[in-house]
Amino acid sequence: MKSRTRSAGPGPGKASAPETKVAVFPWDDVQYFLELVRKTTLLKAARRLGVSHTTVLRRIANLERRLDHKLFERTQKGFVLTEAGWRLLAHAEAMAQAADEISSVGHVGNDLSGPVRIAVVEGFAARILSPALPAFREQHPNIAVEVVTAMQIANLTRREADISIGLVRPTGPRLVARRLARCDVHLYASHTYVERHGEPARIEDIDEHVFVDYIEDLIEIPSLKWLRDTTGQRNVVFSSTSPLAQLNAVLAGVGIGMFPDYIVRGEPSVRMILPKQVKAEREFWLAIHEDLRNVPRMAAVFNFIKAMVQADSSFRR
Repeated sequence: MKSRTRSAGPGPGKASAPETKVAVFPWDDVQYFLELVRKTTLLKAARRLGVSHTTVLRRIANLERRLDHKLFERTQKGFVLTEAGWRLLAHAEAMAQAADEISSVGHVGNDLSGPVRIAVVEGFAARILSPALPAFREQHPNIAVEVVTAMQIANLTRREADISIGLVRPTGPRLVARRLARCDVHLYASHTYVERHGEPARIEDIDEHVFVDYIEDLIEIPSLKWLRDTTGQRNVVFSSTSPLAQLNAVLAGVGIGMFPDYIVRGEPSVRMILPKQVKAEREFWLAIHEDLRNVPRMAAVFNFIKAMVQADSSFRR
């Protein structure tokens, strides 16, 4: 006689033990936290996420209640991380990286589509990068290039950009940085200015002239202080955070300006002033986070920028 196997389970009159509920962590709220860290204001974070600023604020409040810690201090300059916020940031960045890797599951390994954000100084963006984009588009029509120009160095670790091109080698964990090129910086004046005020023949003569420059207290990249570094304090009559606005002022005859040579290239109405006596050299650095280096669309942009600069006669290796 065959024995019957009894199914496992509670005995007669015994109820099944209730299943333990799983506490679900609000993963989505972390995305709002990260975006507010990167943008520092509710409006900018909301615009990036495509939601209202009240939604961002509500999500942050949810996360703070869940963690029982205040994550931000609200200041005149925007939202600043508290100590607890800084502790959360490292974990949030790891989550973002994991999410990127999950989103790539099932994608073709050589997929060359999607956005790539580049942080770069304005003059380089306008004079070098933008004119080269049609050639890049022919090679990679499905990659959308986003260019961010700013006076400060982009933080690639916080993913403020995917790739940066700057005058200073960026520092931070797990960054791949390459010296892209060197460029010369000279004094320039328009023919109109020279006709009206004369051209300085010696370094001592520049005391008699007026200048165009950056706004001193808004310069966050010391490398941009090339006029002061080479000539000392000058009589600046027009200043701007934009090198293109400075160039337009020089073209109009407002004063003498100092620019990387590639910015004035092709401008027939300006001339170089005291080229042997007044000269600066600056380096450009190309950087990317190592997590993105092998993402196909990131690698395509990174390699295109290197090749583009190497082929440009305004730069030296």
